[in-house]
Amino acid sequence: MRISREQLQRIRRRHFGYRITLVYELVLLLLLPVAQQITLLLSLLLIGQAMVFMVFVSRYSALRRTRPLMYALGCTAIAMEVVWHAALFWSPSLGRALTLPHVVVWVLFLLLAVVRKVKSLIREPFVTTSVVLGAASGYLTVGIAGGVLLTAMWVLQPSAFVASALPSMSAGAVASVAVAPALMAASFGLLTTVGTSVLTPSNVSVQVIANVITIAGQLYVAILIALILGRVQKRLS
Repeated sequence: MRISREQLQRIRRRHFGYRITLVYELVLLLLLPVAQQITLLLSLLLIGQAMVFMVFVSRYSALRRTRPLMYALGCTAIAMEVVWHAALFWSPSLGRALTLPHVVVWVLFLLLAVVRKVKSLIREPFVTTSVVLGAASGYLTVGIAGGVLLTAMWVLQPSAFVASALPSMSAGAVASVAVAPALMAASFGLLTTVGTSVLTPSNVSVQVIANVITIAGQLYVAILIALILGRVQKRLS
């Protein structure tokens, strides 16, 4: 397969985006303890995550048909993040009302990012280290999406969580913002099948979400491996 210089340049930039995305998501994971102490840090990290997807990955992706949708959902997610946190601070009742559209937009954006990542990876002409790192970043994206789901569940149904297993909140702190880093960490625990102790076993709704996060992580790995092996077998045949 002959590749033009322009195509090669886009491949290099796209692979650079894969590496940047993985590094950023690892930094986000490592900064969760800091986010527990600094209000709104996690929100800023999520906004940065959306910017990384749009600037470093989608911009150079070969999937042009869904690129406008990616940009639209990304910008909407950033706007909803700002509006949601402002509403939770100034008018908690309005913040609760905005929780569902907020989480729907973020989950749709992150899921679209994962789907596009998988499609881009199976279309890569070469399997390089950057491609493998890109696959790893998609796995972490599933965990981030799970953290958003758990945060929304906390706002809508706080009784679904074990209060003693969550960090204590300072006076005047917005509850959903204060526990969001712990819930994000819990999501990664579910993703990797390590588990978490912050969920109430008797609450069916939160247990369903926990199972969805775990199954999604396992399916991502299984589907990606199957697609890569299928492509290799096709080339060898």
